[in-house]
Amino acid sequence: NNIENNNLEKFLLPKLETLLYGCKISFNENLNELNLESYNGNNGYSYHYMQISENHSLTVLNLESFHRARNDNGSTRPITINNNNSLKSINFGTDLDLESSIEIFNNQSLEEINFTSLTNVNSGHIGINDNVNLKKINFNKLISSRGSKDLSTWREPELFVYNCVKLEEINAPKLVSFYSVAINYNESFSELIFPELTTIYKNLNLEGNISLSKVHIPKLETTGSKVYNSRSLSIYSNQSLNDINFDSLNKVYTSLTVENNQQLDLNDFPCNLFVLVNDGLDCTFGDINVLNNLDDTYCFQDLSLIPAIDIQTDDAFNITSEQAQSGGTITSFTKMKSRGVVWSTSPNPTIENDIFSENGSLNGSYDSYMYNLLPNTTYYYRAYGEDCNGVFYGNELQFTTLP
Repeated sequence: NNIENNNLEKFLLPKLETLLYGCKISFNENLNELNLESYNGNNGYSYHYMQISENHSLTVLNLESFHRARNDNGSTRPITINNNNSLKSINFGTDLDLESSIEIFNNQSLEEINFTSLTNVNSGHIGINDNVNLKKINFNKLISSRGSKDLSTWREPELFVYNCVKLEEINAPKLVSFYSVAINYNESFSELIFPELTTIYKNLNLEGNISLSKVHIPKLETTGSKVYNSRSLSIYSNQSLNDINFDSLNKVYTSLTVENNQQLDLNDFPCNLFVLVNDGLDCTFGDINVLNNLDDTYCFQDLSLIPAIDIQTDDAFNITSEQAQSGGTITSFTKMKSRGVVWSTSPNPTIENDIFSENGSLNGSYDSYMYNLLPNTTYYYRAYGEDCNGVFYGNELQFTTLP
């Protein structure tokens, strides 16, 4: 049902929880109070939507329970809040995972958007654009978003803030990981500080923010992933940017773009940063696009700074006359495509010449079996890992089988 072109001043549905289909609340010139405090979205209905627009007397919108507008196959439906000329604040109150797209645009008086208790975005786009008086966006408790698809259809979690010319603050003090963040063409926005952010799963784009002078994301370690063929870090045409802190950043996937930031010195980027296409099955380096900054000299992508691979072999245990167990721990900048233990009756066994186990891939700790052994025989063994550069071995140990 649509509520449109009415003279009502109050529209109160405090116990409404869900809608079977969609609803437009629009063009109600005198509407100044809207109560949807229990409305949480939908329960898998494919035609669900909510649009709140052109209600020019509405000043505050509270959506304390809204969090879901997603179909059973996973596709995300939107809630749209636009062109409400007197609306000053929007407040989302739920602490449940967000599974909806939220689109907020062209609200001429909007000053503040608050997500007071939201901790995780499971699926959905948060788009905030062309709100000319918006000053603050608060994600007080936001920690993370999902990093990969969970159902057959999935809307990649994205925070997109565009062309909010008076924007001063984006507060996300607890944010640790998020799929995609784009903050573009916000003329007054001067500082971006994400103190706890460590991982961007796909893209971090900062573009055309002419007053942006400070970007501090000191714990950020990686942007993008080897499975995505798109630039994962782009800092473009931020004319005032001169203070950055990416001190922990060591992996940017596919491409790094830093262009047309007239006050930015690239020497401020860490030297142990690498731009990669895939650091597992191959060691291809990604694209670096650096142009028209204050100083385009950089020290990263230095092969001599790739950390050495460390492989520790575990002591043998459960030794019998025919078999034994061991394992290893691999610490590496690259990811192993295979790993295991190799053994022989001679020192320095290798996988080319001797028997070896295969125990999965990647890094970290693993267990392994040594089998088809001879009784009362001394064996030499060591853990190994193979990445895109070759095979690496851990420390050699030995044991003797039982009679």
